[in-house]
Amino acid sequence: MNIKELESATTAELIEYIQGKDDYLEAAECAFRNIFIRFENDLTKKCRQHAINWGFDQTTGDILSEQALTKFWEKPDLFAVEKCTVRNIDRCLLFYLFKMARNALADRQREIKSGRTYYKGDEEIIYNFPDHADAGLPVEQLKAIKAHYGLIDKALARLTPKHKIIYLTYLTHGKEHLNLPRKLLHRLRDELDLDQDSIRVYKLQAKKEVEQYLAIYDK
Repeated sequence: MNIKELESATTAELIEYIQGKDDYLEAAECAFRNIFIRFENDLTKKCRQHAINWGFDQTTGDILSEQALTKFWEKPDLFAVEKCTVRNIDRCLLFYLFKMARNALADRQREIKSGRTYYKGDEEIIYNFPDHADAGLPVEQLKAIKAHYGLIDKALARLTPKHKIIYLTYLTHGKEHLNLPRKLLHRLRDELDLDQDSIRVYKLQAKKEVEQYLAIYDK
């Protein structure tokens, strides 16, 4: 199945495909790409405005949109059509995604107010997998880690070097509901010559490729 086969599907049908991803992963991925195309633009606009209204920048809004869509893909069963308060399911899903984005920003605000920080400020772009040779791990555990990294590397080899850098940087430094440090995001954009929207797409593409590859070969 490819993305064009589901272009004319209703949003309700696309959601049903995504919620059945455990049994029909390929169809679910095609459905999610269509959901992304239909809703990403409007969701990002709302997230950007919400972020700016609360004193954050536009990039924060972009990341909130990405986090909401990613969370929907990861836990699609949390969305229930029968709980919609509007008849139009497109509007209902958009409101649902935006609510997740608002909650993520609220978590970020609480972190700031509490004075806690989850980053040291010296985070760097990650180009390669870490070497655990000196970590003092048992030999069998070290072999398992290297084998797992090898599978991920093979998956990422199907994409571009930029995909690998973005994937590894987020894998190493990313934290749920939090943006990467501002300086690190700027360095990523400058070094890869990509805007934040493109980085978000690359990240999602890499994540899906790795998930699909591991589902087949990580037995």
